[in-house]
Amino acid sequence: MEYRIEDTFDASAERYWDFFFSEPYNAAMWPALDIKWELLVLERKGEGPSLEIHREQRLTPRREVPGFIKKLVDGAITYVEKNDFVAAKNTMKTVTIPGFAADRIRTEGIYRLEVLGPSKVKRVWEGLCECRIPLLGGKVEKQLVEEVRESYRRATDFTRKWIAEHPE
Repeated sequence: MEYRIEDTFDASAERYWDFFFSEPYNAAMWPALDIKWELLVLERKGEGPSLEIHREQRLTPRREVPGFIKKLVDGAITYVEKNDFVAAKNTMKTVTIPGFAADRIRTEGIYRLEVLGPSKVKRVWEGLCECRIPLLGGKVEKQLVEEVRESYRRATDFTRKWIAEHPE
C-alpha cells in the first residue's frame, strides 16, 4: 500500500532539519506522541549542503494495539527506524523494521522537504507498507498506515508549536 502525507511549516529547510535531528526536539516530541524513544545511532558526515546523517532509533508506541495485531505480537510493539539524510537533496530515506514479523512486513519511504519560500517548507512523506501475512495482510497494512497518519498529524501539531516557541 502506497500513501502520501503533506504538511507545511514556517521554517527554512536548514532550520527544520537542524531541530529535527536535535536531542531537545526529539526528547520532547516522542513523549508528546506517546511513544518511547531510544536513540541507537547518530552519525554525521560533512557540513552544510554536503551534510549526511545516519540515524537509528528504537520506537515503542504506548497506545492500545488492535486485537488482531496483538495475536501476532508477544509483548509491546517495538520497531527500529533507520534514517539516511542527504542535505543537498533535502531528503531522508527511512526504513522501519518491526519487532514482530519483520520477514513479512516491509515499511519504508522518502521524507523530503520542498522549499516554498525563505521561511516556509512543505514536508512530504511518500510511504510504502506491505504485509505478507495470509488473510491479515491488507488489514495490518491499513492499520499501520492509519497509525503513521495519526502520528504525523500529532507530530505536525507538535512541530508547529515547537517552531513558534523556539524562534531562530
